[in-house]
Amino acid sequence: MSFLSPYTALIAAAASIPLLLLLYFLKLRRTEHTIPSTLLWRKAVQDLRVNAPFQKLRKNILLLLQMLLLIAVLVALAKPVMNFVRKPERNVVLVIDQSASMKTIEEDGRARIEHAKQAAKEFVDNLGGSSKAMIIGFADRAEVVTAFTNDRRRLKNGIDGIEANDGLSRIGEALQLAVAYSSSFVEGADDPGFIPDSVQTADIELFGDGRISDAAEEFITRAEMIHHQIGEVTDNVGITAFGVRRAIDQPGIVSVFATVQNFGPQSVTTDASLFLDDRLLDVVPVELGPADIKTSTQPAESRDTADSQSGRNIVFKFSHEAGGVLRIKLSRDDALPLDNEVHAPLDPPRAMRVLIVADREPVIRTLEWTFGYALQIDDVRVLSTEGYENAPEEEVAIEGRSAYDLVVIDKHDTDRLPPGNYVFFNGVPKIEGVEIGEDINEYFFVTWREAHPLLRYVELETVQVAKWRRLTLPDHAARLIEGENTVVTALITDPGHRYLINAFDLLDTDFTTDVAFPIYIQNTIDYLAGGDVETQRRMIAPGETITVQVPAGASKMTVTMPDQTKTEVDVEGRLNTTFGNTRSVGVYNIKFDDPKESTETYCVNILDEVESLIAPNSELSLSGTRIETVSGETEVNDPVWPYAVAAALVFLMIEWWVYNRRVMI
Repeated sequence: MSFLSPYTALIAAAASIPLLLLLYFLKLRRTEHTIPSTLLWRKAVQDLRVNAPFQKLRKNILLLLQMLLLIAVLVALAKPVMNFVRKPERNVVLVIDQSASMKTIEEDGRARIEHAKQAAKEFVDNLGGSSKAMIIGFADRAEVVTAFTNDRRRLKNGIDGIEANDGLSRIGEALQLAVAYSSSFVEGADDPGFIPDSVQTADIELFGDGRISDAAEEFITRAEMIHHQIGEVTDNVGITAFGVRRAIDQPGIVSVFATVQNFGPQSVTTDASLFLDDRLLDVVPVELGPADIKTSTQPAESRDTADSQSGRNIVFKFSHEAGGVLRIKLSRDDALPLDNEVHAPLDPPRAMRVLIVADREPVIRTLEWTFGYALQIDDVRVLSTEGYENAPEEEVAIEGRSAYDLVVIDKHDTDRLPPGNYVFFNGVPKIEGVEIGEDINEYFFVTWREAHPLLRYVELETVQVAKWRRLTLPDHAARLIEGENTVVTALITDPGHRYLINAFDLLDTDFTTDVAFPIYIQNTIDYLAGGDVETQRRMIAPGETITVQVPAGASKMTVTMPDQTKTEVDVEGRLNTTFGNTRSVGVYNIKFDDPKESTETYCVNILDEVESLIAPNSELSLSGTRIETVSGETEVNDPVWPYAVAAALVFLMIEWWVYNRRVMI
């Protein structure tokens, strides 16, 4: 046990204890009475002893009780605490997860973020006397809540101000801030003449459930990290994939795809309901088996959710010739409602448009036959490579995006790439991380991803290729077809762009004469163009930025948020504008002050397996390095003074009872 205010108690004791004793030394001031007998003389003699100021005190239960009462009060003034956990003085960075999964409701009815804040405040209470700490909150972005300080009240006020949002959990920026701030924090640096011997680095204390989507990409440098595991609830069902497409040959037919996944340990049954502008269209019952947590934590591309017992792909189809807002909602209530509902904008149908950029007549004829005859696409245009590069902007782009649903480029490298979908044969887009090199003579494809939508039902066993060129690709590129040592076909997805790169020449293969080629092109149209490119562009994750082209003459843009609050943005004189306050899931409607302009709808959805997997992670690793995990429920310095006050009240009641008992006698 230790005391927070020992000197206050000592001063009070020095003043009060002598006064109490003095009361028992004082002479009694007596009143004279005439009595008829000396029967009580012995009692009177005993009372006379009190008049002797320096006589030894006799045993007195009232004095004992009053002394105990006074000691209990003095102990309470000293503010005793029990030191259950004793930690050395140090500098720490408290990193608190405030992502969507921290909105999970625990069994006590409180959100997981409240448990994290409580654990963080208890940690602050338990810091050594002169220890300093700073607070960082993070989801998809990180924010410094409180700079380094030893003011416990300021730290706890900062923790109280942290609220969970709908963002995804990415710790990279938070770690950069923690290391940057702690590395520059040196004791005594406020002194202008101070020269540090070495740079100090604060330890990092992470408070969260440990479900971090970029954990495999991040690592700790020059610091130690401890994960305070928060939460216990594991039961959750969520929608982890969502897409909308119109049929190419029948634009009035809409297909809606979704993946529903169970992340809990028990089998569940729920209904998935499809709404169009709040009008119920269809209901599909969904039965899901229990989740395998180890399987759920693997990267999505390494497994097929449709084949998993705990996940199921569902499809809705209906006819609709206009636009609107689509919504899928699960009927089941669980600990994390945020992933039970998703939204998507639906635009009116329009005809598919394809642009072929090529100079060689055999290639042009092959592609025109494939698109026009085999796939029956009416709007197919051809430009030479020079014509494409020199074409007016309005000919290749509309409102800042490609004027075509799909652009196929033959044997040409280009950087004229307005946002859209591109297919390259024997050429590459001029973007960072992509290069095409020397010829590779291997003749046959060795492996390919049969389950990928681009290669589904495409038989490649008998396809021969005279040669292809070596590709250099960024890390996030998906390798679809590979030779023995090189990549032949890859898919790159960047914001606003999707590139399907084929390193072989159409004239150096028999692929174009095989029945697999029209199927490959059909898959390409379905996957890349999909009947409605704009719908996919306007479905974003929480925290992503909305980029909108400003109409000529517009001066104000009004954004209606999911909670129906409105935000106005000044856009006068701008060609494009952005809006970044998208931390909440739901529908965002954008309207300009030009009455001719229609409302543009954007939808924010979580659609993230890591965030929907709410079971706390007790085996958190960063870049393969295991992080020590401790329970978020920690013992701290427990104040004892309330017990001393309670003891004082007990002694007071006993003293009152004894005193009144003696009077009655």
